[in-house]
Amino acid sequence: MAEKSSFFNSVNGDRQYDMEQFALYFKQFLSTGLYHQNNQPSLEITHVADLQTKLEIGSAYLEGFMYENTAELLFTHDDADVTNPRIDRIVLKLDRDVNVRDIKAVLKKGIPATSPEPPSLQRDDIIYEISLAQVRINTGETTIHSIIDERFDEDVCGLVSSLITVPIEEFQRQWNEWFNGIQNDIGVRILIGDNEPQEVITGDIWLKNI
Repeated sequence: MAEKSSFFNSVNGDRQYDMEQFALYFKQFLSTGLYHQNNQPSLEITHVADLQTKLEIGSAYLEGFMYENTAELLFTHDDADVTNPRIDRIVLKLDRDVNVRDIKAVLKKGIPATSPEPPSLQRDDIIYEISLAQVRINTGETTIHSIIDERFDEDVCGLVSSLITVPIEEFQRQWNEWFNGIQNDIGVRILIGDNEPQEVITGDIWLKNI
């Protein structure tokens, strides 16, 4: 089918829509990421004590689906490895599986190594993850060593932004064409600038930038 349209009232079941169609519609307007105020996102991961972290309240938007956390969530990380450090991740996980159909905050345990890497993010037709933070647990320690905030990293998370753009350059081009044309119609020159023009003739109008 080359042409598609939606959404219309169903008559005897002839118009039925699934979640993917609604998600595709909303994805045209907003990018995946965290909702924010003045570029300050919510859903921060902080250290509580020992091997515990917590997720603050807030909202996010993943691939056309909404997530909201209304109360602090606690995560307990596994004990440190006796040989190597590791890096865990706290992610938001969108699961489109027909038996799941939700978004949850999940602790992804990393693999201990001499130079540990955080667990990779899964992004496919069923699962889509964004990372809120990396949590490092060093060898033999009983508390968290460090937390790296990843909320501003557009490669793994980022902030929600509008995908609707305004063709400013085209507007400026049309305005300049109109502006130049109107000067010919009214028979005067309109000069715009910070300083008074040097070469002026009777009838010129100077608009000073302020």
